[in-house]
Amino acid sequence: MLWRLLRLKVRVCRDACVESMAIANTGFIGLEPEILIPQVVLESIVSGSVTLDVVERVLADGTRVTLRRMVEPVDVTVVEDDRVVGPVKARAIISRRGPLILNDKLLDELRVVILSPGRGLWCFIDEINVRVRRSH
Repeated sequence: MLWRLLRLKVRVCRDACVESMAIANTGFIGLEPEILIPQVVLESIVSGSVTLDVVERVLADGTRVTLRRMVEPVDVTVVEDDRVVGPVKARAIISRRGPLILNDKLLDELRVVILSPGRGLWCFIDEINVRVRRSH
């Protein structure tokens, strides 16, 4: 069976926690760990007000977009049946809707190694040549 996206089960926490599927996207590059989260997730994990700043990103097609990003980081953890890795501090970029997306630096910090993105195969860095995990 072929997968279209490599999805990981993650827990995102600030004042409260939400568990959800997130897309591992090495094309979402950054200088620091970042996670794209929809507004509904932001509202679920933050009680009270949140300080946002504005960042500009260049998309794969060269288009420049302006996005809102939380100033204070969130905690992101990969949750597997046999193992939990994290939490890692990440800056949350807010989207109107859509999936959670993990950037390349966050995947590195979570110790995720993508083996075959089209088939949804991955492992943690200490499992290379020992174990292959499948996308959720």
